[in-house]
Amino acid sequence: MAAHPTISSPEDLRAIRGSRRHPRITQFDYLHLRALVAGLEDAIASLPGPVEDALDVWCGSRPYDDLLPRDARCVGLDVEGNPYGLADVVSDEFLPFPDESFDLVMCIQAFHYMRDPVVALAEFERVLRPGGSALVSSVFAYEYDRGLFEARYTEQQLRSLFSEWDEVDVTENGGRTVTLAVLAASLLRGLEQRAARGALSVLRPAFSASYAVVNGTGLMLERLVTPNAISPALPMNLTLTARKRARD
Repeated sequence: MAAHPTISSPEDLRAIRGSRRHPRITQFDYLHLRALVAGLEDAIASLPGPVEDALDVWCGSRPYDDLLPRDARCVGLDVEGNPYGLADVVSDEFLPFPDESFDLVMCIQAFHYMRDPVVALAEFERVLRPGGSALVSSVFAYEYDRGLFEARYTEQQLRSLFSEWDEVDVTENGGRTVTLAVLAASLLRGLEQRAARGALSVLRPAFSASYAVVNGTGLMLERLVTPNAISPALPMNLTLTARKRARD
């Protein structure tokens, strides 16, 4: 995944949040974010029970807060050094909250940074109320930074991690055609970044047009190629929901 961007003004932050919540077809990651947002909308809409208190783990720029129920109170947690400045709690301690504090714990596009996912899930469970839900959105088919720890999880690996939870559901957000289009656009993005470093930023409109062509082709192929149970899996992203077991 890309490094955190430099944020120098409130306008920069609004642009970043807007590009992730409402991506444009001229963005290189349009298809990824489009599929991600659709997956989050479906997952949140299907959560069992009311959500009064939610926790957003490693919340980043918080572009998806508005997807939560209108009356939900959301606490954003992030680590020291995060550039966005939108976390309610900033701590390098993982989940510094009392037991059974939340109805929903969500970790959006950050679970793959967990060095010990078993410990992370134990903490999710600890701070959830009985019957509360976890929502994990995890990137699958994307480049990673060689200098950072990043894991990748298949559907079955996620299901295995959450095997002691109830109502585990894993959905793919973007299939092979979306993934291949996003990776093609990502290659163009690398060329654009090199051009910018070489003072050729005048080419930016041409790159934006190229992303629109790649994304439009991906959308068309997505409609033509219908996945089935025997198709090889190459999702762009996976979204999991699971429910903490209620007390007997």
